[in-house]
Amino acid sequence: MLFDTTSNIICGILAFLVTVSVFMNPFFRARNLFGKMKAENEEGMEEEQMETERPKQKWPRISVVITAHDNAWQLEHHLPTLLSQDYPGIFEVIVVAEKGDSATEDILKRYLNNRRLYYTFIPDSSRYMSRKKLAITLGVKASRFEWVLLTDASSTPMSDTWLKTFAQHMNEENKLIVGYSNYDKDTPSYYRFEQLRTACYLLQDAKKGTAYRINTKNIAFRKADFIRNDGYRGNLEFTRGEYDFLVNKYAERDRTAVETDSNSWIVDEKPSKKVWRQSHANFFYIRHHLKNGGWVRLAYALDTFFLHANYIAILLALTWSILTSRWIVTGMASLALIFTIIIRWRFAKNVLQRVGIRLSPWKTILYEVNEFWQNIKYYFWYLRTNKTEFSSHKI
Repeated sequence: MLFDTTSNIICGILAFLVTVSVFMNPFFRARNLFGKMKAENEEGMEEEQMETERPKQKWPRISVVITAHDNAWQLEHHLPTLLSQDYPGIFEVIVVAEKGDSATEDILKRYLNNRRLYYTFIPDSSRYMSRKKLAITLGVKASRFEWVLLTDASSTPMSDTWLKTFAQHMNEENKLIVGYSNYDKDTPSYYRFEQLRTACYLLQDAKKGTAYRINTKNIAFRKADFIRNDGYRGNLEFTRGEYDFLVNKYAERDRTAVETDSNSWIVDEKPSKKVWRQSHANFFYIRHHLKNGGWVRLAYALDTFFLHANYIAILLALTWSILTSRWIVTGMASLALIFTIIIRWRFAKNVLQRVGIRLSPWKTILYEVNEFWQNIKYYFWYLRTNKTEFSSHKI
């Protein structure tokens, strides 16, 4: 029998799942989130235009706060790029490091004559608070200007117009600006893929509504808001999640800007396997303390469900149709698989190329499916972990 009622129903289900699953896709929703990487001549023309758009005295004054912890070699590598930003206005760079970190101190002493650089140290006696949150708090309090642009010693801007690009959003309407970052090219391709895919959810959510959290080290906020609302009060006991909590606490609807121009990107150095795993486990620990995450979690759940349901239905249809000689269903399932792979890859490729990531079609499809199972693995690892690792309030 070539075709019957059962075959008709199966073909209808396949058509439905294929259509829904390819569009229930973060890469489809974020297809216009990132602009294409600019050629050098286009960048030059845009920089000239930016210069003429705003008089020099109108550019906001910016305090760049950098936290350093046992990574003096990274600070040494990235600090020159930060201090040499091509910015028409006034800016300062504030480095906050651990007291007694002689390697970092030696690096900072080389810049004693640089008027843009300031540094301070975390006292040894500080307890019951995340050292990273304390470093950020000290950096914000030490800043002289209203706008604070926060990043890490392990990160570096891709462009010398990083500050200039962010400054376009520093106006009376905005209170928070979130940017994009990804890992360098030495990082495993799966890490870079997952970072981008997660950023598509979070940046798109911030653009359309109230930002939930961020997976980048590239945000700007107002010092007055931070001081008035007691900084990290309410989540001081969590050892990690500094950027997540800042965005979650200070984001307001219609007052958060999303900057994804390539000149605003930050590049993070390759994380170790341990750091990568800990970042996932930490999210499982803090997620119940973050607000406004309903739409992001729902979108992720629906995307994951339809992604897997589609592939499972195709494989089941292929198996059943071959065993029962329903060759029309076999052809329909084969076409459904080919269509799914091609369309999903094209959506992903569009975004991947815009941020400079190159992946084969097969890796792209494999990584999409694998992400959910990797998160399951990290969740079980988190369940076995001593939860005191995530809290500065030790018992």
